Amino acid sequence: MRVGLGAVLAASLLSASALAQADQSSVLQYPASFFADSRPSTAYDMVSRLPGFVFDDGQSARGFAGTAGNVLIDGQRPTAKTNDLQAILNRIPASDVDHVEVIRGGAQDVDMHGQAVVANIVRKKGASTQLIVDFSNDIWTDGHMNPALSLQLTHRVGETTYEFALETSNSYDDSVGHGFYNITDVATGTVQHFETRSKNLGLGWMTTGAVTTSLWGRQFKVNFTYQDSPDPNGVYYSMPGNDFSSLDRYATKKGELGLHWLGPVGKAELETLLLQRMERDTDYQIQNPIGDVESFAQRNRSAESIVRATLRYRPVDVLTLEAGAEGAYNQLDGASTYIVNGAQVPLPSGNARVDEKRGEAFAQATWNFAPAWKLEAGSRFEYSLITESGANAISREFFYPKPRLLLAWTPVPETQIRARVVRVLGQLDFTNFIASSNLSAYGVNAGNPNLAPDRHWQFELAAEQHFGQRGAVSLSLLHEDIAGVLDYIPVTGSSGAFDAPGNIGGGHRNVIDLETTLPLDDIGLTNGLLKTTTVWRLSGVRDPATDQTREISGDRPRNFRATLTQDINSLKSTWSAFFFTGWHESYYRPFQLRQRGVIPLYVELEWDYKPTPQWLFSVAAKNVGRFGYDDINTSFDGLRGNGLVSEISEYKVKSQARLFVEVKRTF
Repeated sequence: MRVGLGAVLAASLLSASALAQADQSSVLQYPASFFADSRPSTAYDMVSRLPGFVFDDGQSARGFAGTAGNVLIDGQRPTAKTNDLQAILNRIPASDVDHVEVIRGGAQDVDMHGQAVVANIVRKKGASTQLIVDFSNDIWTDGHMNPALSLQLTHRVGETTYEFALETSNSYDDSVGHGFYNITDVATGTVQHFETRSKNLGLGWMTTGAVTTSLWGRQFKVNFTYQDSPDPNGVYYSMPGNDFSSLDRYATKKGELGLHWLGPVGKAELETLLLQRMERDTDYQIQNPIGDVESFAQRNRSAESIVRATLRYRPVDVLTLEAGAEGAYNQLDGASTYIVNGAQVPLPSGNARVDEKRGEAFAQATWNFAPAWKLEAGSRFEYSLITESGANAISREFFYPKPRLLLAWTPVPETQIRARVVRVLGQLDFTNFIASSNLSAYGVNAGNPNLAPDRHWQFELAAEQHFGQRGAVSLSLLHEDIAGVLDYIPVTGSSGAFDAPGNIGGGHRNVIDLETTLPLDDIGLTNGLLKTTTVWRLSGVRDPATDQTREISGDRPRNFRATLTQDINSLKSTWSAFFFTGWHESYYRPFQLRQRGVIPLYVELEWDYKPTPQWLFSVAAKNVGRFGYDDINTSFDGLRGNGLVSEISEYKVKSQARLFVEVKRTF
């Protein structure tokens, strides 16, 4: 929802003032003056300084309801899907923000989209025009660079807001560098040792725009995005008499058009959305060691059409009722080709067309049944029909109820305890229906047309405590019971056995998440702030290859990161230091075990200088510790657990430090 619509927005039940008045205990309000010492440039800078709040960019999935991040803009979730939430917030100048609200445990007239805590950016009203020019560059120690330029224009007049941005859309891998690749033949003990160097840099572009105005006395918005994102990368291997490379030329083009209408209908409020997305992905990989030249080519075209309507009604101040429906049509047309030494290798589900017709109905109530208590209860009911044509013609129907219950107790505004029970339905990735490849890592995956969504029952207990003006500590305990865990299964085709995505049975996951925001003034660091995130994950599923319990593929058992900042008013500057202890994950394939990780410590040091509200100069030393990336693949001569280890390959690279510079000017 946009500001500047006068009486239309004043009548809206979702206005920021209504939020604050209706749920004082659930809403913490931070005026622009709260962020003054840090001299934020964008709304994202402000969100990153919220005590106890951890930004969530949302998920990439089909449909609209299941992809929400945890930040609203003027009480509304952005309608764009192609354009990520962080990019949208980075286009909102901090000078355009009146205040920020943190809504915890639900609030009357707010669609939390399944989130327990959301932030709401409330923008200023009145006519204005702002043009922002932003130039930045990453410079690696080997001399290669990643320049970026963006132009952003926002113009408000009367009840209409115009937004436009044109910017480069760059991609890069921060683990590029020099290392080694060892291939060990276990039977003979022979080791091939290659020196390696990696490269990755994709230079694309993106344009996006929106117009928000009053139509028929109500709020109407149209937005568009087009993005062209090439992402080429390569690894070059060398040893005496056998130099080769593994090249991957991946590119994606995306287009999106959205229409959004919001306004009162009698005593209720109606919100409608139409969204059309188109995407084209191409991928060409070639690996050319002597005697074993492999290539893999893939082309996917996809489209998504969404229509959604939500009706909200507030019969009394303490109760909000919400109901609605969403319909979507999704399509993927994909083709894959795998060639080894000039001969094409047939792949299970190498070519396919997938169509999905999906409908969802939902109803929800938010009830303040006592001054300190709030209950949010409801359910979504999803039906989908998925049809695949091609080598494997198959049609399947799914129906799943997705109930949700959230209970919040807020005895004082600084303290809240939440209990949540929800059934979460995973979403099938259509690209898993079609064969895929990563020649430099695990090789080729077969497609699997018989996938079913994984289903999660989540049980969560969370406590949040604020202290002082800037301090907060939150702790959440989450338990998940998972049916139909998505992992890897063996698939046999005419050319042999392959790994393929598949459902392997029931599993569980336990997550402990501790978040802290600690002011450091009392220990002598004036305007200092330390924000930390500590996450522990413990999961389990029965391995179909060994019949033993192990962790779920791709889970990262622990994660710790910390950001230390200090605002120095006399220098009109802010310095920061970011620390990350790396990660480790394993993938348990039928014929292969892949283990990869980032070896700590990752460190960033940054200095931001803002001599006037219009200028920003930033310089940062990133990856000061030069983390190591390690990727070990253990291959078996049969099904893992029964077969013997046949080959072990290890790819290890020492990444490069880089210098980041940025200049931003607001007109």
